[in-house]
Amino acid sequence: MSVDHKGIFKRTVLLAVIAAGATSFVAAQDKPVPTATKDISRDALLDRIHGGWAGMMIGGLEGLPHEFKYKEQPRDTLPDFTFLENGARSDDDNDFEWTHLWFMDKERVIKLPYARIAEIWKANMNKGVWVANKRARELMDQGVLPPDTGSVTNNKHAWYNLSGQFCVESYGLVAPGMPQTAADIGLHYARIAVSEEPLQATQFWTSLVSLSVFHTSSPDEMLRLALAAVDPESAMAEVVADARKAFHAHPDDWKAARQKLHEKWLKQRRWNDNSTPVNGAAVCLALLYGNGDFYRTLQYAMALGYDADCNAATAGAVLGAQLGFKHIAALPQFKMPDRYVNKTRPQLPAECKVSEQAATLLRIAERVILANGGERITLDGHPGYRVKLQQPRPLDRLPEKRHGPQNKP
Repeated sequence: MSVDHKGIFKRTVLLAVIAAGATSFVAAQDKPVPTATKDISRDALLDRIHGGWAGMMIGGLEGLPHEFKYKEQPRDTLPDFTFLENGARSDDDNDFEWTHLWFMDKERVIKLPYARIAEIWKANMNKGVWVANKRARELMDQGVLPPDTGSVTNNKHAWYNLSGQFCVESYGLVAPGMPQTAADIGLHYARIAVSEEPLQATQFWTSLVSLSVFHTSSPDEMLRLALAAVDPESAMAEVVADARKAFHAHPDDWKAARQKLHEKWLKQRRWNDNSTPVNGAAVCLALLYGNGDFYRTLQYAMALGYDADCNAATAGAVLGAQLGFKHIAALPQFKMPDRYVNKTRPQLPAECKVSEQAATLLRIAERVILANGGERITLDGHPGYRVKLQQPRPLDRLPEKRHGPQNKP
């Protein structure tokens, strides 16, 4: 039998060319789309972080006189206030996060191990601790570690508690433009005290703050963007949609919008006034009716009621991150000296500057940016960052069997 060696060679070459072409085509098809990036100067990022952190403290501390004062009805009028003319101080709206951030910076760890968190909490969280956080602290004395301290089985407040909102906003600040990373960090710390539905709030608010650092969109559009961070079956997703719908139905009547949400979420659904759905709705309304005005937004957050100090803190963090500290400091109501007094967490400095706290967050943010594919750059001769942007998505889904007002633990 004769063999056509030339023919075999030609066919082999032809098959190789076809295979190479096919490989090239597959490679071209599979070639990843270049990830979007955002350049920002170090000073500009510090201003946004400073704005979000200061905004959170202004809202939280100035909102205290309104805490749980307006439940069945909102306040009659919007309250006036000045911005912390005696400076900022420790309060559970800021000092849980400040404690974690302090040790994250000192120990150069973004997610402190849960065993280490228990040590930190035992040394520091012994006053000014309430509800789900208080129960988590008690469990640590019994040898229980997070996340079991935040499980519904061990912590009767874990299925609803607002810790999933007011103890996490700053994790959005240290992950600017990276909502998935912000949510991941937030979930790590939120699980100390809560689980299930409150974790949906954690994902939403950390993502919204993270997005706010770079976005200048309207509050309505920002809320829509951040919705991608939560389980679509969650109460949080429904609440945000309800708040947007109520705002558009009553654009000139914030009280009517509030009462519409109150009727559904407290009276019909029976979530309590310390829950993430009820208070999340209030923050959404404050942002929508405030329409980018920092002072006005906090007025609404306070007047809408429920856990008003926490809600004003969250609204202040979102808008402060978007506007920046220089904008807030130029407002006529601003009286705030650069001072933070700590009377609750003994291992932290008794006093420091708010600007020093912002610098701490910036150091953490730099580590987060670099760990997530970003880089240091120079912009017009000044230090800056190239941030690898992310799209929000839900990292935590609700369990099939979940707890709620109809199915309490």
